Amino acid sequence: MQHKCPICKTPTDSTQHVDFPFCSERCRDRDLGNWATEKYVVSDPIFNEDDIEELDTPRKTIILDLEHDEPNDAGH
Repeated sequence: MQHKCPICKTPTDSTQHVDFPFCSERCRDRDLGNWATEKYVVSDPIFNEDDIEELDTPRKTIILDLEHDEPNDAGH
């Protein structure tokens, strides 16, 4: 597969370059450095912060007592 190196735009080929899609180890390391220094960022958060708090909050389990038609608090 032919492609251009995302760092220096040199043509690369997956059958010839072991660092594909980069043309060299130098460009691969530069790309990693860009992620590490937050030059690259994911534009939208994967999770909404409220959703994360909701996942961390323990939930109570309600067991229905079918004989008495009343909810029974299981305390979970």
